[in-house]
Amino acid sequence: MVSRKWLNVMADLLEVRSTDSVIELGAGTGNLSEEILRRGPKKLTLVEKDPDMIRHLRSKFLSDPRVEIVEKDIREVLPVRGYEKVAANPPYYLSSVILIGLARSDFERAVMTFQREFAERMVASPGSPDYGSLTVISSLLFNVRIVAIVGKRAFRPPPKVESAIVVIEPRDVEPEVRDALLKYSKIIFSRRKRTLRNVLKPLVGEKVESAPHVDERPYHLSPEEILEVALWLRELGSE
Repeated sequence: MVSRKWLNVMADLLEVRSTDSVIELGAGTGNLSEEILRRGPKKLTLVEKDPDMIRHLRSKFLSDPRVEIVEKDIREVLPVRGYEKVAANPPYYLSSVILIGLARSDFERAVMTFQREFAERMVASPGSPDYGSLTVISSLLFNVRIVAIVGKRAFRPPPKVESAIVVIEPRDVEPEVRDALLKYSKIIFSRRKRTLRNVLKPLVGEKVESAPHVDERPYHLSPEEILEVALWLRELGSE
């Protein structure tokens, strides 16, 4: 991201305090990093795997003792621990990996750019074409807000798609609920327009008849109803 306007928006949305430790996933040339540092965090950890970018970041922030530079792939630092805030303009092919990683992380607020279509799936309504396991995970494990749609020219090189700035805050969810959702929601939506009976029968056999909402189609169920099914599958697996 090179647009100073949107970099400022993202940095402001983090609501950085002087006591905050911030981690930026995929720091690149450090454009967002600069804006975050201007907000006065206690610490800023920059994760980047590209050797050329690492050299650039080390030169750029050499004199700032608040900055730690970590030469790793984003996937190697997930789940995140020990940071209040998370920021990223990540490669969009890692969007799902990052979201699942955040579901297992300990943080207060994340500000990210995702591909617009991905962000819209996060907040889709039941019954809509975009509604699926991503929506259910996002809805039940996080408070998600799409703040703005960002055009291609805000990036260099410009992507082929529009982007969205998203604010993510974790909900207080029991670990077993989180684990059930992450394990089973994708299975439940594997054939989203078939009845749950048809979706789950190959997995659980005749026990499917005791499943909740067995005659409904997954894409018509609310996130809370999908959770009922996921918890039922979890209990069945523990028998």
